[in-house]
Amino acid sequence: MRLYWSPPMASLAILILAREAGMPIELTKVDPLTRRTQDGRLLVEINPKNCMPVLERDDGSILTETAVILDWMSAQDAQLRFTAPARTDAHLRIQEWMVYFATEQHKLATLLFWDIGGEAKQAVKTRLTDRFALPEERLGTADFLVADRFTIADIYLLVMVRGCLHLVEGFDLAGRYPKVEAFMTRVSARPAVQRALQEHV
Repeated sequence: MRLYWSPPMASLAILILAREAGMPIELTKVDPLTRRTQDGRLLVEINPKNCMPVLERDDGSILTETAVILDWMSAQDAQLRFTAPARTDAHLRIQEWMVYFATEQHKLATLLFWDIGGEAKQAVKTRLTDRFALPEERLGTADFLVADRFTIADIYLLVMVRGCLHLVEGFDLAGRYPKVEAFMTRVSARPAVQRALQEHV
């Protein structure tokens, strides 16, 4: 597998899962401004959507969208350590969180790179940070989002929190969402997460 990536984007989630699952993965960095790989290829030639992350599978086929890539990769693990069997309630709950992060935060965050004016940007930042209320509630009674074990939903949450801390100046995570803050400390200490963080720079 090959991951086309750029820091500090959500490609970190893909790399974390690869390191957690022990999946071999090659990394090809993409310049976020020129949208070119290190060897000069245009990102749009690889992914017509012209965005990242992009996963090139061993058969040469391309997968896009963070939630879809995480779902596919986690299903390749024979023990399903980071997901649940398809169509089970646990898998549906994982997908609920994945779609929530993708639509309510991940996509919304892209507006901060648009020329939409200061008032609109502040409204986006408020909505982004308000959306951590649900994970905060869930983590008040469990260590993880689903089935009390580390899954791809937790990986996506980790990346969304890091993204908001990067994009929203003055975001007081510990003050507003102490359970999410504790989750971040706990999950960030995992060896595979530490390795991915060191590589994704």
